[in-house]
Amino acid sequence: MNLFHRVSRAVRLTAVAALISASVLGGAALAATSYRVKSGDTLSGIAVRAGVTVAQLRAANPALRDADSVQAGRVLTLPGRVLPATRYRVKEGENLTVIAQRVGLTLTQLVRANPNYAGGKPVWVGAVIQIPARTVAARPVAARTGTTATVRPAAIRVDPVAPASSGAWLWPIAGHRFVSSDYGSRVIDGVRELHYGIDIVAPTGTLVRAARSGRVLESRPDFDRGWGWTVVMQHPDGWITRYAHLSANLVKQGELVVRGQPVGKVGNTGRSTGPHLHFGTYLRWVPRNPLSLY
Repeated sequence: MNLFHRVSRAVRLTAVAALISASVLGGAALAATSYRVKSGDTLSGIAVRAGVTVAQLRAANPALRDADSVQAGRVLTLPGRVLPATRYRVKEGENLTVIAQRVGLTLTQLVRANPNYAGGKPVWVGAVIQIPARTVAARPVAARTGTTATVRPAAIRVDPVAPASSGAWLWPIAGHRFVSSDYGSRVIDGVRELHYGIDIVAPTGTLVRAARSGRVLESRPDFDRGWGWTVVMQHPDGWITRYAHLSANLVKQGELVVRGQPVGKVGNTGRSTGPHLHFGTYLRWVPRNPLSLY
């Protein structure tokens, strides 16, 4: 083999290696997003709201110092979130293409993890498939909630049984108190997991009410983590509430909401086996049992 052929072969091998590297790392690279730091932000606060660790945030931004504070106006790279492998039960109306889109995979990646469905074989309702570990984009970082806020009367819809002046916790679904899954350890499809909330059974379309007054941090579909359509609210005293598996969201991110105001409707979206509300409560993002508040 002469020098020309050896050089040509080396160039081709380098190109192939680069393509392989790009295909392997591309998911993580594409999952990275950016965030412009606001006044009062801290690295730990940004990390919590983005769903990543401070160490991951520093690794994606090597110029950051060890301090928790960061200058307002700076643009940070938010690394992708690595989600662990899990199992998923197929629901009515779903196929592998739909499921792949919901969990942040390509159809090829999902079929590779479930070779029994290679070649276009159909997947049946109730079948349990493997969802491999994957990297998805960081959660959108919602703006921090200030200590005071002005609420325009036109934006307030008050449930007559839940006066806005009350600071007590309101049960999120009127007339429905059956809890099908408690807070704590449970087994789903043979896998033990921690359930950071309670599941309240109610018919699809039943109104879900804000348990406390506050500001909407998130109002979006979150199928990556199995929540389906979800609303997350932040309250003035450090409490945070989550309302998940909704069939409809009735509030928008940043909206000020009063206690008793409808924020969504009960549904069966995301990782769910029937119509219900997943109701989660957190104190400064530390999970707490909702039933301990009533």
